[in-house]
Amino acid sequence: MSSEIRQCQNCKQEFRIDPEDFQFYEKIKVPPPTFCPECRMIRRMAWRNERNLYRSTCAATGKPIITCFAPEEEMTVYDRDYWWSDQWNPLDFGQEYDFNRPFFEQFKEFLHKVPMPAVFNARTVDTPYANYTGEYKNGYLVSASWEGENVAYASRCNSSKECMDVFAMAESSVCYEDVSANKLFNTHFSENSENCTDSWFLFECKGCNNCFGCTNLRNKPYHIFNQPYSKEDYVRKIREFDLSSHRNL
Repeated sequence: MSSEIRQCQNCKQEFRIDPEDFQFYEKIKVPPPTFCPECRMIRRMAWRNERNLYRSTCAATGKPIITCFAPEEEMTVYDRDYWWSDQWNPLDFGQEYDFNRPFFEQFKEFLHKVPMPAVFNARTVDTPYANYTGEYKNGYLVSASWEGENVAYASRCNSSKECMDVFAMAESSVCYEDVSANKLFNTHFSENSENCTDSWFLFECKGCNNCFGCTNLRNKPYHIFNQPYSKEDYVRKIREFDLSSHRNL
């Protein structure tokens, strides 16, 4: 069996199916895909809305709520705390299955009728604008994150404090504009870095402190653009950059 080039029914772009893929589809007894890999991924991820939030009201109490369900979806949505309470009985929404009707038609009706929590958060305090988040305090526009305090505009930010505009970060504090980072302190505009402190504009650095604009350094202090400086010269040079200026930054 050889590879085949097919056209995606959705985006009309071509994609390839390899022999190993055909063998897998045969093994699990399913036909080859008609959507390309990217369109299949988009379709799967459409089920999980992490970042779009809407104003609505709790269907049970009338309380104003923030929810991840768009009003036009016509879902039955309860305030998160009310949904978790014992003030309503889920069994009240049970219905008989009709074998003469398509399954997914009935499932859609059932899904719209049974109450859903406004957001999928657990044990959060003063964090109304968040979704798929837990153990958070004072979070704002946070998604898919766990354990944090005073964090804003973040996704996949875990066990961190005092951070803003970060993605895929863990065990970090006082950070801004970092991506795919771990155990940073007072480090900004950095990516794929770990165990760094008091630094700016790092890429693939580990164990560094007081470094600026560096890449692929390991356990280095006082470097600017990968060149070593004395502590005094480093402080003087950083002061010359005047990073407090928006234009200079």
